[in-house]
Amino acid sequence: MPHSCSSLNCTNRFTAETRTRGITFHRFPKDRVLRRRWEKAVRRGGFNSNTSTMLCSEHFRPEDFDRTGQTVRLRVGTVPVCCYKPPDNTAPRMSQTSQKAREPLPVEPPQPAPTPAPLPTVDHAYASTPNELRVKLTEALARVESLEREKRNARDRERRVRNTVSCLLEDLEVKKILNDELKERLDIYSDLPVHLLSKQSHQYTKEQKDFAVTLHFHGPKAYSYLRECLHINLPHPHTLQKWVSSGQAKLDLNKTPDSLRQEDAAAKYLGHQAAANDNMELSQVNALPYEEFVNVFGNVVEKCPIVAAAVSSQRPFADLDALEAAICDFVDALSDSGKEGILRCHPDLACHDLQAGTLTGESMSEQAGAGFDVLGVEEAYTMSCLNEEYKERFGFPFVICTRMSDKARIFQEMRNRVANGFTEEREHAIEEVKKICHLRLRDLVRTDDAAQF
Repeated sequence: MPHSCSSLNCTNRFTAETRTRGITFHRFPKDRVLRRRWEKAVRRGGFNSNTSTMLCSEHFRPEDFDRTGQTVRLRVGTVPVCCYKPPDNTAPRMSQTSQKAREPLPVEPPQPAPTPAPLPTVDHAYASTPNELRVKLTEALARVESLEREKRNARDRERRVRNTVSCLLEDLEVKKILNDELKERLDIYSDLPVHLLSKQSHQYTKEQKDFAVTLHFHGPKAYSYLRECLHINLPHPHTLQKWVSSGQAKLDLNKTPDSLRQEDAAAKYLGHQAAANDNMELSQVNALPYEEFVNVFGNVVEKCPIVAAAVSSQRPFADLDALEAAICDFVDALSDSGKEGILRCHPDLACHDLQAGTLTGESMSEQAGAGFDVLGVEEAYTMSCLNEEYKERFGFPFVICTRMSDKARIFQEMRNRVANGFTEEREHAIEEVKKICHLRLRDLVRTDDAAQF
């Protein structure tokens, strides 16, 4: 696989450093006519592209890109522009006029004067050659452009954070999550440092762990809303339970009523978490209100609560297999575009969201169980390339049941399945969705209890 742009004199390579600069790479199109137009735009004599030849995004106009999905794509019929970059070290002009322009102007010999005391030699900017000045000016302009871009990005981040904070209490009130007691407790943390909500590395600090545990204890529903709806970098509640039970984090109960002792509160918190993690009986599933049924089973098919909403009307279910069959029948009855929509809801394997902790709890646990949260540099680069190649071919992420496989097999499956036909691969991916659904249902519902109607 090529690691650099094929344009003449372009030094951009497919590395992590270029990705942080927002540079993307795009293969030459398969259509012969359009491929020929790309090859002409490159302006290299005798140049012939192949299926792996790429151009970087610097050779296209901003309006040529479609950035609405997870992957940056080129619009249909796009042709690169400005593919030729002149070399930086251009040879000086040798014409007589140019040489005369570089010759120093004649000056009259100075009049004799008293010899002053010798001064130390100092280099001055005006003593530089035109080429050196040109290089310095180019560097300065590039630095200014970089600072302007960083300034715009900082303003955008500040605006988004301001809008999020200003609308937070209003959203909580609309969703009937905010009561007077919780509002009073949130006021206590109104001057909370922003760094507690931003994850700067792969691990949370001790201060962030204590804050997350305390916030979840005061308002579990508000915590879930902040994490899942506003996408604030907060750990999954299962992780909080592990932190508290292992002593990695502790509750800050200085603001709780005096009648509640710290050890009693911690025990109550752990007991609540253990009860929440118990599998439900099928009789409880059949008796759930519609909204709660959708909340509980809305992610058995990744980020598709509409599936749970569609099968809720078929209750009561005789057993767990009947619930699973209803979900699978609904998925099978979808149109081709509907199935592709379900597949596009799944995240990439070992993506940035996994390291940032912003995946759903189920996806986070499944990918971490397969070892994708601790990939080496070479493995992470290989996975990124395989993800891009797969999505470029099929238009949706690679889907596999990681709990029924291992890391080495998943890498091999990605290499093998990219050669499948579109229809064959879509159906294969849907079968993997059903496997994931099968295991997630058994994480939620007991299978050894008979239903009671």
